[in-house]
Amino acid sequence: MPISSDERTLISRAIKRDPEAFARLYVQFYEPVLRRVTTIVHDRYDAEDVTSEAFLRAWNAIPRFQDRDISILAWFSTIAERLAVKQMKARRPFVAIEDVVLDAPSNSNPDVLVEQAADRATLKSALEELPYTQREVVSRHFLEELSYTELGMVTGKSVGTVRVIQHRALKTLRAILSNREGRPMATPSGAKPVPAVKLPR
Repeated sequence: MPISSDERTLISRAIKRDPEAFARLYVQFYEPVLRRVTTIVHDRYDAEDVTSEAFLRAWNAIPRFQDRDISILAWFSTIAERLAVKQMKARRPFVAIEDVVLDAPSNSNPDVLVEQAADRATLKSALEELPYTQREVVSRHFLEELSYTELGMVTGKSVGTVRVIQHRALKTLRAILSNREGRPMATPSGAKPVPAVKLPR
């Protein structure tokens, strides 16, 4: 979104620590930022807390803001999204990677997990063979239950790229586990995709 002349004036004043100018930016952009946070933190009250904290951090950091000829809304939203993801991660109970049974179908949909069991030690070993980025995406998606949007923010990649990375990771895991078991992991003819399962806690 291009930046308006009025917005640029307010930003310039806020950078010089003008609280009135920043307050006007707050009023203008609070609701759009809140809506963005609510897509990550689904509880309205928690989302409001995150949004307020984000604007406080923005006020402290605004002297370092760099004008790239786009609306400051993107900057506010980035701060808020990172806080929201951090809060959601803090709420999730830790799940050891050894406690996961990863299903690996021959299916092009990277959201799908189906029943192809590997014992815990074998699974852990197979996951450790993945490249770092693939291991991070698979672990955080299935263990921490981060959405693709959250993964994009954590890794700094687009949602589409995250999906591709995960698809490649699952394909690699299928190959690793298949080689270790000495047989292919094929999906039965006519089988339909199975929704992702909730991991045991």
